[in-house]
Amino acid sequence: MDIVYISNQVKYDVLSVSGQSAARAYNLMTNTPLYAIGYDNNDELCRTLEVKLRLIAEEYQTGKDIMPGAVSKDLTVRQCIQLVIL
Repeated sequence: MDIVYISNQVKYDVLSVSGQSAARAYNLMTNTPLYAIGYDNNDELCRTLEVKLRLIAEEYQTGKDIMPGAVSKDLTVRQCIQLVIL
């Protein structure tokens, strides 16, 4: 399992789900809260990101199970990565 690749995939999905440019997703700071990039008061975006993170965990067989409601606007990018790989 390539942790750097998976981390960058999570960053890419965080940005693309929120409608932000994901051209340089690897530059996204991990301490950035989701509400700062457009997830505030939009539960639909959080659920969409949750599905994407679940797919990443399944595809790379990380052994993590992301429960419904695990993603909220108050999470940071680092915490999203941790949902998938740590």
